[in-house]
Amino acid sequence: MEAIDPEHKLCPNCEREIAIESNFCGGCGHAQNFEEVNYASGKKKNLQLVGLFFGVELILCVSAKLIDDFNLRVALTYDVLFAVSTVCFFIGGWKDTRSLLKWPKFSALRLLALAIITLASGALVQYTVSYINVHFFDGDTTFYFTYFGHQYGLLLMIVSVALCPAIFEELAYRGFLMQKLLKIVDQKDALTITSILFFLIHFSMVSFFWMLPFAFLLGYVRLKTNTIWYGVVMHFLFNLTACAFEVYRFGIF
Repeated sequence: MEAIDPEHKLCPNCEREIAIESNFCGGCGHAQNFEEVNYASGKKKNLQLVGLFFGVELILCVSAKLIDDFNLRVALTYDVLFAVSTVCFFIGGWKDTRSLLKWPKFSALRLLALAIITLASGALVQYTVSYINVHFFDGDTTFYFTYFGHQYGLLLMIVSVALCPAIFEELAYRGFLMQKLLKIVDQKDALTITSILFFLIHFSMVSFFWMLPFAFLLGYVRLKTNTIWYGVVMHFLFNLTACAFEVYRFGIF
């Protein structure tokens, strides 16, 4: 038998001599190094999905920021758009994401501890942010008046500001996005990238000191518990403190 050049190999399908680094046979087209080719293809696809997901999020957020008269109708419309977008991506990756809807090894004690930490940190953040806005930026921001005056304003505010973000942002960032990143990078990098993108999409530099750490905490809890539900509860309670703070400042509806 004639010796094969060390830099070449035989195709297992047609036995044609091909370069050892070739991923496909030039004669029959048979895949070589199938596992490596399959992994590279999957990695590229996941990267594309991550890019598409964040692109859609960016378009929705930027378009919302460009609206001068951001009234209740607009707020609720964008809530629906974000929800639909998130559900589409989450269901699109159902094979990977469906396990996150389970709540394995549920611990009431853990949930209570996380709830207490979240409520305490949320109250501290609200007070601190308000103080910084008033004393360093000569003004204050509020979402209260978007909902003020409506018959069901308080309920709509809680749904729009606390409930919807808690469910759909967790499905999106600690659900779909993190699952796709875990197929590309390790847990540490997936946690970092997800947290940074979550912070950036809110377009608020003043929130850097609290939103980024909170995103890391949500991501860490998600990785440790293999479910999004602890994060959903924490996210809801954190945003609920913001609603309570607004009502406290401006009165009841």
